[in-house]
Amino acid sequence: MNDKKTSKRSVNALKLTADFDAIKNTWDDFVLSGKIGSHIRKPIIDSWLRCQKAGLDPHALNRTPTVSETNFRKRLEQNKVLLDVSIPFMVELQEFVNKSGFSTTLTDPNGVILELICDQSILKEAFTKNLVRGSIWNEHMAGTNATGLAIDLLQPIQVIGAEHYYECYHELTCSAAPILDAHGKLLGVMDMAGPKEMAYPHTLGMVVAATKAISRQLCIAESNRQVDLTNHYLSTVIDSMTDGVVAVDVNGKIIGINSHGAKILKTTTFDSYGKNILEIMDGETILDHNGNVPPSLEEKDKHIITKSKKINCLINSKLILHDNGTIAGAVATLKDMDKKTPISDKAKRKGTRFTFDDIIGDSSALLRSVHLSQIAAKGSATVLLEGESGTGKEMFAQAIHNAYQSDQPFIAINCAGIPESLIESVLFGYEEGSFTGASKHGKIGKFELARGGTIFLDEIGEMPLNTQTILLRVLQERYIQRIGGNKDIAIDVRVIAATNKNLAEEVKMGRFRQDLYYRLNVLQINIPPLRKRKKDIPTLAAFFLNDITRTCGKFIEPLHPSTLATMQEYEWPGNVRQFKNAIEQAVNFTETNRIDDYFISSYLPNLDAELTLREEPRAIETKVLQPDVDLKKMELSAIKNALALFSERKKAAEYLGISRSTLYRKMKQYHLED
Repeated sequence: MNDKKTSKRSVNALKLTADFDAIKNTWDDFVLSGKIGSHIRKPIIDSWLRCQKAGLDPHALNRTPTVSETNFRKRLEQNKVLLDVSIPFMVELQEFVNKSGFSTTLTDPNGVILELICDQSILKEAFTKNLVRGSIWNEHMAGTNATGLAIDLLQPIQVIGAEHYYECYHELTCSAAPILDAHGKLLGVMDMAGPKEMAYPHTLGMVVAATKAISRQLCIAESNRQVDLTNHYLSTVIDSMTDGVVAVDVNGKIIGINSHGAKILKTTTFDSYGKNILEIMDGETILDHNGNVPPSLEEKDKHIITKSKKINCLINSKLILHDNGTIAGAVATLKDMDKKTPISDKAKRKGTRFTFDDIIGDSSALLRSVHLSQIAAKGSATVLLEGESGTGKEMFAQAIHNAYQSDQPFIAINCAGIPESLIESVLFGYEEGSFTGASKHGKIGKFELARGGTIFLDEIGEMPLNTQTILLRVLQERYIQRIGGNKDIAIDVRVIAATNKNLAEEVKMGRFRQDLYYRLNVLQINIPPLRKRKKDIPTLAAFFLNDITRTCGKFIEPLHPSTLATMQEYEWPGNVRQFKNAIEQAVNFTETNRIDDYFISSYLPNLDAELTLREEPRAIETKVLQPDVDLKKMELSAIKNALALFSERKKAAEYLGISRSTLYRKMKQYHLED
């Protein structure tokens, strides 16, 4: 009996002390006469006054307004991290109040509900009040409520019954707390709402505990993101070094290696990670005879023995120590002392000039394509490169070839550029007198010329169906016959095909043989368009700017961040080829030592218009013959616009991305002086 009394007292102790009738009477007095009673807390009164001043009718609201579907989807995307971290806590909170008529919501900083979890029993009632995802619960739209006050006060708060400004919410109790980042910035609000009779102080306590946990998780996630970003910067810097770098732990396990280090050790970065250094090289230069990092290291000129050959290499090793002075590992820089003439020397290669080192960019999409290509280069299987025009498919093809066959022929064929009547003779050759106009000595075909090396079939999707049939037989049988001949000629070539079409769709349309598609599509590699790797634009811009200015003998300052931002906003339908063309035009046309922001911003929107003129030769000819006229007009228009926007010349110059002296000179040139 005593236990029951004690239990009853405990339950009552949890209940929030609230006189619902007194609160209701105070609300009535305020609404009818503006009288402010003593039963209401100051934050509630302040909110009522703001609502009244804003002209909100406390009897008018029946359903909370919502944002549009497009707006809501955008908010979900912007708050993805917040949602991922918060939803598990919301589910756990809802389990505590299961079947008690409560709902748990998460809103963004503007009070828009991003996620709602509630009992099935109150779904209909919640929908009636528009308590749904996308509804707006800030003070301006929903009057005095816990979510709106948490946004304004940046503090936890509970709003009970008639403390809500709108009468339609008088049967609710709401407990809300803000979710803040490490700097106190509002990220969102969590709210638990239920019947006013179920108002307990521990409800607010649970919400506060959950929001604090969410804030901690978000801080950890942000810290991890910053660590990942720092690691990415470090790995990029290390990989850009001209020397090889390899890092090992105290047991000799490779924990880091750059591309130059992997090249020196005749391996790849992918194959090296996690292996012991002794599996790749004679580790005495880095490890002791027990396979551990020695207590002292020195710079030595030694032969590194790999699985394939000896390399005369200068090794400079440094210890990595823990705070207590114990050895954690070592980092070694490797300088190839027998480095031969670079592979870019055309004398070392037959018909190619690109390697994987020439592929510029750090985006994940590009690095994946490069990695797959490096794997493909190790074998001899047929490779199919798919990508839009201008993405660099031939560069990838040459890089695959040069990785292991740089001393063998590389024969490139543009299947779209050869007349259908000649394509067989070009590919397979012909015997003397095979057809009218044939050379009396016959001619060797491209497949024979490529023996021992690579044949690159560019624009394979344009190959005529009849030739596709013959090519299929060649790929299956690995021999050819010249036109007019009957002798089988064995061929040993790697086939790399490329297309800017979707060959699977071409097969469905009957324009490409299905069996040939499967024969070519052994190793498929997609080359990403520039719009899918926009983070590479600053790197590409710096590379092309340096390359082009060196060729034309100009000095151009590095591009301004605003210019790079403009470039990153553009879609680049012509991909890297178009991007390089834009840089080249800017370098050649600029009259100063910098590429002004307004030139790029004026040039890019006109590119699409230029592309539509391809079927109008006269229009193109006029544009090419009179480039200065168009550029002058664009320049004059941009300067006039800047001067109209800004009365201060300094701000106008900053807007244009040029110096004040340049602006004054241009104003004088165009007679725009005051």
